[in-house]
Amino acid sequence: MKRLLILAVAAVVAAGCNSLPHPHRDSNPYDRTLFYEKYLNPKTSALDAAIARDVAALRAQPNSASLHNDLGQLLLQKGFPKDAEAEFERAVNADKRMWPAWYNLAMVRESRGDTTGAKFAYGRAVHYKPGNAMALFQLGLMAEKAQNLDDAIDYYARAIRINHAVLDVRTNPRVVDSKIIHLALIRAYPDDHATESMLFQATPTTYSQKSLEAPSTVPAAKDIVTPAPPNTDPSRQPPVPQPGQTPAPAPQPATPPRP
Repeated sequence: MKRLLILAVAAVVAAGCNSLPHPHRDSNPYDRTLFYEKYLNPKTSALDAAIARDVAALRAQPNSASLHNDLGQLLLQKGFPKDAEAEFERAVNADKRMWPAWYNLAMVRESRGDTTGAKFAYGRAVHYKPGNAMALFQLGLMAEKAQNLDDAIDYYARAIRINHAVLDVRTNPRVVDSKIIHLALIRAYPDDHATESMLFQATPTTYSQKSLEAPSTVPAAKDIVTPAPPNTDPSRQPPVPQPGQTPAPAPQPATPPRP
C-alpha cells in the first residue's frame, strides 16, 4: 500500500512537471537582456548599432536563420566568439540547409580546437552546397594537418577545379599553410598541369608576338652579306704626305669598259 502511494505521488509530480513550459523550447532567449548587450554603445559605434538592431529583430523573429547568421558574424567582430557560435548553431537549427551558417560555425569551432565539430560543419556546408570551394579547401587543410595526405590532395584538387581563387593568397590567405598544394595542382590537371602553371606568368610587354616566333625561312647564301677584308697590301696604300706637300688624291676604282 505504501509503495502504491509513493508511485501515485511520483506520477502526479511528473505530470505537473510536464505541464510546465520548457525554458529552452518555449521561451525566446532574446526576451531578456543578453550578456553582451551591456557592452554595446550604439550611439558611438556602427558595429554596436548593427548588433542592437539584429537583437531587436530577433526578439520579434526568433526563428530567422539569416538574422542568426548575421548576428553571429557581428559578434565575432565584436570579440564574442562563444555567443557567435551559439548564433550560428541557432541559424542551422532554424534552417539546416543554410550552408553559410554551417561554414561560419565550422570556422568558429576550428578556431577553438573543436576539430570533430568543425569537420562535421564543413561537411554539412559542402553537402548543402557541393560547389563550396572554400569549405573543401578547409577540409583539405584539416586532412593535411592530420597527415591524411591523399584525402587532403583530393579536397584541394576539388576546390581548385571549382574556383581557382583558392590559390590566390589575397582571397585565401591560408593557402600558404599547405605544403602539398603543388601535388593538388597535378591531380586537378593531370594532363595539362604544365600549361596551367604557365597562366601564372604574364607575357612581357617589351616583346611582340612576332619576335617570340621562330623564323619561318632560312636566308639563302646569296642574301648573306659578308664584309670585305681590310686592304693590307703596302703597294696599294696611298703615300704618306711629307711636310709641306699636298696629300695625293686617293686612287679611284677603275671604271669597267662599256660593252
